[in-house]
Amino acid sequence: MSTPLRIGVVGAGAVVVHGHVPSLQAIPGVQVTAICDTNLARAQEVAAKFHIPHVFADYRDLIALDEVDAITIAVPNVFHAPVAIAALEAGKHVLCEKPLATSVEDGEAMVAAAEKAGRILAVNMSNRPRPEILMLRQMAQAGRFGNITYALGRMLRRNGIPGYGSWFTRKELAGGGATMDIGVHMLDMVYWILGFPPVSAVRGEIQAVHGPYERGLGGWGADRVPGGIFDVDDLAAIHLRLANGGLVTIEVTWAIHARNEERIQIAGDLAGADYFPDLYGRDHPLRIYRAEDGVPVEIMPDIPKKEWAWAEGFRHFVAACRGEGAPLATGAEGLTVLRLLDAAYRSAAAGKEVKMDG
Repeated sequence: MSTPLRIGVVGAGAVVVHGHVPSLQAIPGVQVTAICDTNLARAQEVAAKFHIPHVFADYRDLIALDEVDAITIAVPNVFHAPVAIAALEAGKHVLCEKPLATSVEDGEAMVAAAEKAGRILAVNMSNRPRPEILMLRQMAQAGRFGNITYALGRMLRRNGIPGYGSWFTRKELAGGGATMDIGVHMLDMVYWILGFPPVSAVRGEIQAVHGPYERGLGGWGADRVPGGIFDVDDLAAIHLRLANGGLVTIEVTWAIHARNEERIQIAGDLAGADYFPDLYGRDHPLRIYRAEDGVPVEIMPDIPKKEWAWAEGFRHFVAACRGEGAPLATGAEGLTVLRLLDAAYRSAAAGKEVKMDG
């Protein structure tokens, strides 16, 4: 039997309890050997639930543990960089929750630290392995759509602000609001489907509509912190002008007077696709549009079912740590997405399009 991969988990919140730890413990040959959280009692509770032997309040103590080969990070966004860099410098592989960091500078430092240490830096872009997203990417990369001229990604929450005054709604901790929380997911999905094409310009329209008035609460730990702060966005529209002339639009909200909606549209000169489970249903959420002998046709493809695709990112990370493949989303890809989000924020602040290097 091969040597077990020993993983420490930094953070003990809901995403760790429902995602990181059970996903990791389900992988053969993986041992979750340590967990830490500044709320030590919370970390101890999670450790007891999942039989994790080592518990700490300080991430530096976890990183120093010999029984840790790699770590996963699920803490407020502003702490991603210091935790990841410390772990990489100590020779540990790292899987970080999205977004990679709260600033491009921090993201660049993380990627540089991984390259210098010769260690894996991955980002938990957990929507990539969903079967319908994989199908769209495979079709796009195989040229089935032809030259893609337009793509839309939309994720609207009716009531989805994750707690008024929580770290999610504080810019100093989260780096931004809906844009950094769910915008990063939708942008990554669409951009990954397209194959990360060069971008010539970014335009962002980013606002706070409901959050400042404590409306629209829902999602992770949706409560009100007494004296809490909301100084982030809850509505964003991001437009990417591609170097080949194509247009990508990303629309996200934490709260809106409309129904919940998730949608991805891809349109090329040969075919198009519409992923819209809220319209088509969860069993057959995807439609393909093309012409056959000049006649428009609509196709409902069969999509393979996959149990809990969310865990795929952890399986890819473990394989990468073992030298058996690549992460599902690399640190470099996370940095590329972060640069686009940063450009959107700068565009919104300046009220004009931001040019990109490509």
